[in-house]
Amino acid sequence: MLTERELTHFKNKLLRMKQEMTKVIESNRPLTFEDYGELTSMDNHFADTASQLEDREVQFSIKESAQHILTEVNEALDRIQNGTYGKCVDTGEEIPVVRLEVLPYAKRTIEAQKMFDETADAINQTELSFSTPKDDERGDQRLQTVDELQYEHGNSSFRIK
Repeated sequence: MLTERELTHFKNKLLRMKQEMTKVIESNRPLTFEDYGELTSMDNHFADTASQLEDREVQFSIKESAQHILTEVNEALDRIQNGTYGKCVDTGEEIPVVRLEVLPYAKRTIEAQKMFDETADAINQTELSFSTPKDDERGDQRLQTVDELQYEHGNSSFRIK
């Protein structure tokens, strides 16, 4: 169980993180052509346009990460308010202080987080296939499915051994 002093320490740490993430989000306004000294995208060299696109993607990624962390921080602050901070949301076990020092918005023990991640990966890895069912009677044997083509020729994720 965390002491009152430790709770205050983590609350202050979380409030600083919240402030930092809010600044990142607010300072990450969308880039425009004017930011690059251009009035329009017309007559731009494709490399310039690609660089601008990359800048926007990096900016979007930074903002998205900051928003995710801000959500996690707000949830941790709610857990402090509710008296459940420092306890694993899945198992109810105490989260080690060392873990909270590194990741103050942690809501699971390391073991529970590994289990959660494995479950999430398993859900995301459901077998999506465009293969034709064996009992399909289309009549045209020249049609090949994506799976058959991958098996026959391979691709970047499926190599013939």
